[in-house]
Amino acid sequence: MQSSQAVTDHCNSSQEAEPASADQRLALALKELKDLKAALNAHAIVAVTDARGVITQANEKFCEVSRYSRDELIGSTHRIVNSGTHPRSFFLQLWKTISSGQIWNGEICNRAKDGALYWVQTTIVPQLGPDGRPEQYISIRADITQRKRAEEQALHLALHDALTGLANRVLLAEHLQRTLASSRRSRRHGALMLLDLDNFKDVNDRFGHSQGDALLCQIALRLLACVRETDTVARVGGDEFVILLNELDTDPAQASVHAYAMAERLRESLGSTFDLGGLLVPSTLSIGLLLFDGSSDGTEELMKRADMALYQAKERGRNNVCVFDPTLQASILSQTGLIDDLRQAIQRDEFHLLYQPVVSPLQQPQDWEALIRWQHPTRGLLAPAAFIKLAEESGLILSLGQWVLRAACEQLTHWGRVPATAHWSVAVNVSARQFLDPAFAARVQSVIEGSGINPSLLRLELTESMFLTDIEKSILKMQSLRALGVQFALDDFGTGYSSLSYLKRLPLDQLKVDRSFVQGLPGSREDAAITTTILTLARTLGLQVVAEGVENKAQFDFLLQHGCSAFQGYLFGKPMSAQDAASHFPPARQAIAGSE
Repeated sequence: MQSSQAVTDHCNSSQEAEPASADQRLALALKELKDLKAALNAHAIVAVTDARGVITQANEKFCEVSRYSRDELIGSTHRIVNSGTHPRSFFLQLWKTISSGQIWNGEICNRAKDGALYWVQTTIVPQLGPDGRPEQYISIRADITQRKRAEEQALHLALHDALTGLANRVLLAEHLQRTLASSRRSRRHGALMLLDLDNFKDVNDRFGHSQGDALLCQIALRLLACVRETDTVARVGGDEFVILLNELDTDPAQASVHAYAMAERLRESLGSTFDLGGLLVPSTLSIGLLLFDGSSDGTEELMKRADMALYQAKERGRNNVCVFDPTLQASILSQTGLIDDLRQAIQRDEFHLLYQPVVSPLQQPQDWEALIRWQHPTRGLLAPAAFIKLAEESGLILSLGQWVLRAACEQLTHWGRVPATAHWSVAVNVSARQFLDPAFAARVQSVIEGSGINPSLLRLELTESMFLTDIEKSILKMQSLRALGVQFALDDFGTGYSSLSYLKRLPLDQLKVDRSFVQGLPGSREDAAITTTILTLARTLGLQVVAEGVENKAQFDFLLQHGCSAFQGYLFGKPMSAQDAASHFPPARQAIAGSE
């Protein structure tokens, strides 16, 4: 049994656990309400309006964000913070919702007293009277401006070029789609211009990529200065830009005139010198122009056609404006088909080499230039002019050049087995893309070792343009092959960017006078002066000279008289097969020449 003291203690503890008084409970509830209100005011923008939308209460957060005092807010409507961002229909729908007694949620962009825009996530709760109609509205808002700015920045980055701030390919496609739709409605034409900087790679190579980026930014500014605010300027590649002109004219002729005038204005604007921190850099521009209307094909097809026009502008010598022509499309498609065939031609063994003799003053062969031909299955025999440039642009020149090198070395091996032809050497043309390939020297060495030829019987013909980018690397590359015994010739001398400073440093064996100088001999004083100067220069540098394009005896006699030591041209033989080469210069005649 419990003691009397235990019972007393139990009664006392029970009394302490009894519920507090009504006043205490009210005080506790008021404190909790005050704490909740303080927390709400610290985070949320709160306002109460009457049924007409007139603000009757506004918390401190509303004043802080809107920059209006409470006295300015109370008695006004929310039009005081209307930013004009949303259409009238937006607010009509909002009022329709809350006036029917429903809660509205959404994002609103408001304008503060100082003009700054801010975004709020808003909930508006109607307070209904006895008749079920709203008597007042309580709006609770959270400031989401930072989030919206982050979203806008992310969207901007997704739709704009990071370097120049111009529209990127994605945004351009959207604008082009809208322009096409607008053109269908208004029947006004639009124009698409694809712009490409001429020789931009040279700027990067000579001055560095940071200067190249600075140039692109300046170009973007000039483009924006030339067009209207309603037009679109986009950067869609390294040095490739697009201009989209809209709402030109319903008459295609007038629209074309306006678009072409704009293209010329752009070309002239970007054709002047750019100042890159005191470094003056010239630049020119090639433009492909396409006029379109609402009936035109999709955006992808329009871009292809503008690209075709740009290709034609560059073909015409760059710094040009070319307007798209349907016949141009047929030509480009034909070339595209040729590239596809080119990819398969090596595997199908459709190429072969012809050889043109390089003769001595006694008109005996001392060297042969290997010249490629393509026996196309449907187009017949194609000369290099029909496919070499396509091979360079498509990157196929690396595999094609390697095939030529192997085939020429195999022929040297074959000639080497016959005493009468064992002394013949072969010259192989090397493209700029081949020579600039980091693996070029290793590839040549591999072919030499694989064929087992005497390296001194192989001559590689280079052009002056190959030495514009990095002369030091070029010299090292040549020296590594020269150490094996390989010889080098500078082809088409006098037609490129001739520089005596690099000419004396390059490990060359031979200069080849371009046929354009030989054709005018002996009658042209200018050609005669240039040719004799080259001959004198070569003798001073200890180089052999080959005159190309010798077609008649008068040219040969002039060159021989002025000390030329080797000759090439139709006077001595057209390009021929290896078998015909032996019959064209019989071994007996070669033996006599050798004994002399």
